[in-house]
Amino acid sequence: MSEQNEEKKKANRELAFMVVSWVAAIMLSLGLLTMLLWQPRVAKSMELYKRPQEIATADYGAAEAEANLPPFVESDPDLSLSRDQNLYTEGQANNRLEMIYHTVVSGDSIWALAEKYNVEIESILFANYDILQDKSDNLMVGQVIAIPPVDGIYHTWRSKDTLSSVASRYGAMIQDILLFVGNDLDLSNPQIEPGTKVMVPGGRRELVPISYAAVTRDAEGRLVSGWSGPGACLIDSVGIYGNGFFIWPSAVHYLTGNNFGPGHNGIDIGAGSGSQLFAADNGTVVYAGWMNGGYGNFVVIDHGNGYTTLYEHLDKVHVSCGENVFQGSVIGQAGTTGNSTGPHLHFEIRYANMPANPWDYLP
Repeated sequence: MSEQNEEKKKANRELAFMVVSWVAAIMLSLGLLTMLLWQPRVAKSMELYKRPQEIATADYGAAEAEANLPPFVESDPDLSLSRDQNLYTEGQANNRLEMIYHTVVSGDSIWALAEKYNVEIESILFANYDILQDKSDNLMVGQVIAIPPVDGIYHTWRSKDTLSSVASRYGAMIQDILLFVGNDLDLSNPQIEPGTKVMVPGGRRELVPISYAAVTRDAEGRLVSGWSGPGACLIDSVGIYGNGFFIWPSAVHYLTGNNFGPGHNGIDIGAGSGSQLFAADNGTVVYAGWMNGGYGNFVVIDHGNGYTTLYEHLDKVHVSCGENVFQGSVIGQAGTTGNSTGPHLHFEIRYANMPANPWDYLP
């Protein structure tokens, strides 16, 4: 019995060995057959990566070659990347080293000049205090305005000045003064002669435009116009009060020229010459007439609630000082009198004699 069992086990082992041998032989044959079939395609693919244009010309038509090119190979020379030999960068927009001078023409404004020459409004005001007195509305046709090369302030060097003291005065960095090429300083020994104009990049100072109260009291305690000029008067009292809600003083609701911002306490509304202007709220006229200093024909309304409104450059004035007006009353016609480069209305809102942004109040 034991001999029969041994013979059975031996037969089973032999059968299993034969099956494994056949399976291994079949798998090996399939592997060899696969290599033989795919080898030409692999070879051609490798050649295409090495020299796509050569293979495309020798072995394929242009269309077939282009279809088989790998994704990163560009077959059309017109579509290949090239370097622009006249590159434009933002740095070229403002790479000046010296002051330039602009003659003001009709239609100019400080805001437009700042945009044109790529400098801040304050930088233009800093460079022209002798002409503009920190007030954008002092711009006039024919003026020659200095335009600095970069944002900052020019400083006339004094004998006691040092780089540290000048930088500190204007809130700037010493290295910015040294490294500004237009200053032409010897970095190893920066000696600056008194009287030399030195550019302080990034330098700033406080703007100090002249401001007037709408109404003051004279020595006898009487109410008088706070603005001195032919349009001033004695005022009995502020007889009508505003409601605190303002309307547009012109039928036109868009700007021309300056917006509210540095050196400009109001907005320039694009009212055409001769168009009607309106009181923005109820109040008492406390100035009506010509005003020196660039205002031209000028109206100021005190609204009796802490607010005043100012209207400049009028062609004609239709109200008189001391007169009570209601919101929407016609107070004059737009024009271009005083320091003005074109017809418009300079309009201001002030609270406690401090300029307020009209955009915060107009509907």
